[in-house]
Amino acid sequence: MERYHINLFNDADILDEEGQEFVDLAAAHAEAMRSAREVIADHVMNGRPIDLRHRMEITDNAGKLLDMIRFGDAISIVS
Repeated sequence: MERYHINLFNDADILDEEGQEFVDLAAAHAEAMRSAREVIADHVMNGRPIDLRHRMEITDNAGKLLDMIRFGDAISIVS
């Protein structure tokens, strides 16, 4: 298992200093996507605006950026 850090860059940036173990980057990506959608849902439920440029970043233990999910890529909006 590898240790990945899922950092949130939102209204308040939250760095995952401890990290979590996942079998691979795809599993870490799935968790980051779930977390991004959870943050977006919280904004919607509380009537706060959503900046679709905000993001989740996945890094390794050395801080190297491995993946990034922008909020705009985590949801689909239809009108």
